[in-house]
Amino acid sequence: MQEPEMTESEIFDAFVAGFRRRKFSAGLLVAFIGFFRRLDALGGRYAGLDAFLAAHPRQETVRGARANTLIVTDGVGGTLSLRPLYNDAERLFRSEHKRFDYPNCAPHATQAWADYRDWLGGLLTLDVAAAGALEQRVIDHVLAALQSHAVDTSALEPLARPFADLLAGFALTAQDSEPRGSAFQGVVYAFIRADAPHLHLEVAKVGAGGKRLQRIGDVDGWEGERLILSAEVKHYTVDGTAADDLVPFGGEVEARKAMGLVVADAFTEAGHAKVEAMGLKAVSVADLRRIVDLWDPLKQRVAAQSFTYFVHHVEKNAALMRRLAAWNARPASS
Repeated sequence: MQEPEMTESEIFDAFVAGFRRRKFSAGLLVAFIGFFRRLDALGGRYAGLDAFLAAHPRQETVRGARANTLIVTDGVGGTLSLRPLYNDAERLFRSEHKRFDYPNCAPHATQAWADYRDWLGGLLTLDVAAAGALEQRVIDHVLAALQSHAVDTSALEPLARPFADLLAGFALTAQDSEPRGSAFQGVVYAFIRADAPHLHLEVAKVGAGGKRLQRIGDVDGWEGERLILSAEVKHYTVDGTAADDLVPFGGEVEARKAMGLVVADAFTEAGHAKVEAMGLKAVSVADLRRIVDLWDPLKQRVAAQSFTYFVHHVEKNAALMRRLAAWNARPASS
């Protein structure tokens, strides 16, 4: 005499008893229920698993190889595989509910389906409502048993992007009593300081006479005694004529086998072509903004602090210091 199929409670109790050892069984049980639901096989339509498989024969090979999961004919000319339904259950636990202690082992789990033939037989006797209730009990058990790794984002403040904001809103053109080009030179210094923290930078206030101080450009970056990077700062649009004035700078950079930047408000087509032909890199304000927009907030913070350092300890202009203080004190939404 055939033993009666497992009841809903017996299936759940068996699942709970084995869950600690085989956590993937939760996904299998949820997938089994979805499998039978998809085939409209619930509600006692079949007198056990053998009867179900007689109506929905197994496909035991896939592309000439043995099928490691349960695949059956669906009755309408196609097949249904257990694997996608298990994948959905695994995503439910791991991705949606952040239970990362639930195993990521879909191939291993779905090839173990035959170990649970008694569950499958019992599920076939359940109606749709009872199967749905069992499915929810399994999900609730997993969520209670496994710790959530979800991050509580409700208290997180948006990370500031201070240097991008500075480039977008702080006037780089000199205001009343500010040296012409000082804010722009400070921005270039701050950009290089954040982008190349491994270099020792030399910079002076605008108009300090770089050649007299034996510097190559307006901002020089050194590794020990060797020049690695030098930048000329031009607070105007560099056209072909202005580019010609950069030939000595290009020669110095080339002789030292360093990287040379010309950072300007903008470049005409001729100016850009001449600067690049010298082996220098033409960098406009638009280029700076585009690059900085890719920076993480912490790198942006370094750049913003470096600009503040330049204003207070290099340029030391009271008007520029007051304007920067007012900018930093503005409401966050402005």
